[in-house]
Amino acid sequence: MKKNTLAGKDYEALKLFVVHFADWYIPADKKSQKPEHQPLVFLKNLEQKSMSNAKKGVQMAIDDFVEMTSEWSAERVIAADAKFAASGIVTLTEIRRNYSKTFARILKRGVVRTETEYYLLRGVLDGSALENGSERQQLEGLLAAFEAKLMKKLPSLDQ
Repeated sequence: MKKNTLAGKDYEALKLFVVHFADWYIPADKKSQKPEHQPLVFLKNLEQKSMSNAKKGVQMAIDDFVEMTSEWSAERVIAADAKFAASGIVTLTEIRRNYSKTFARILKRGVVRTETEYYLLRGVLDGSALENGSERQQLEGLLAAFEAKLMKKLPSLDQ
């Protein structure tokens, strides 16, 4: 899968992720009970009107889910990944790495600016076995630089 692309098979895989994520991880009191508002029905109706808008909707949902899970513990991400993988669905870690606009922006910028960005990268690093050694090194470097910046802001214990 290519970064930030929603073509063909990718769209279908991402739609499946969105539908299941909403079902498994969005609390019932935060979901509409109207049948036409259920993610699968909503997306199918949107696809009939405008495939372009359906793809935009899936991308927006993915960005929201990535942000929503940015502070999840490594254990929770690993458990979610296992649940998605067992169902034959792309994992949260893969979504974070390959389809998060925030993730791509951080890598391009080369600097972690916020704790939310920090936890997103930490989750990707902790939740996956990155095949690409240079990407692992890049993430480790970005995280270390952010941690060092935070340490400088802490008051000295010597005083």
